[in-house]
Amino acid sequence: MGLLGRLSRQFFAAATIACLLIALGICVWWLTVARGREEHFEPAASGLALVAAITGVYAERRAAARERRAQALYALADELVKNTELLGTGFAPLDRFAPRARVYPRLLQSATEAALVSGVFSEPGHDELVALLHRWRDAVHDFNRRLDLTELRTYVSQVPPEELLAIDEAMHRPGGQLDGLRRLRSSVEDLLQGRYAEPGVAARLQQLG
Repeated sequence: MGLLGRLSRQFFAAATIACLLIALGICVWWLTVARGREEHFEPAASGLALVAAITGVYAERRAAARERRAQALYALADELVKNTELLGTGFAPLDRFAPRARVYPRLLQSATEAALVSGVFSEPGHDELVALLHRWRDAVHDFNRRLDLTELRTYVSQVPPEELLAIDEAMHRPGGQLDGLRRLRSSVEDLLQGRYAEPGVAARLQQLG
């Protein structure tokens, strides 16, 4: 994606400059050599100038879209790093001999929400990433909501230690929600590493070790 982006920028820049130089050359020749007698050069020069203007506008819009996409990727990578830390250390199992109700950390999803709502990945070629981000967003939302319900249950009423341990074991069991979230997180990381590892993204993902 980075190579294609550089090639497209070079192409549009070259096309814009070439059209402007040709139009300038025609105008100079028309004014100095033909002395305005060849009237058909006027629409040619004007047409080339219009082509250059249109090409420049299109190139500027593409550059702005690439910049927005890069910023979204940086935010996704930073959010992924933070969520990796939370999934690694923020949900340690309860002490079986002294279980206590606790407040759990919440997984982050603001960068994921922003990337989906903004439409920066709406162009063809990003379908896999968009589908995966939707799955990740829904999984994180559901998990955080379950944490809200769990804390409400354990703090509002007197919950026996056996029930606290049962809730904790259900969360940590193989194939449970934490396992599912970790697999989804790994899928997002693999996709970012494989297809979107621009220098800024790669530098952020290096923190995952």
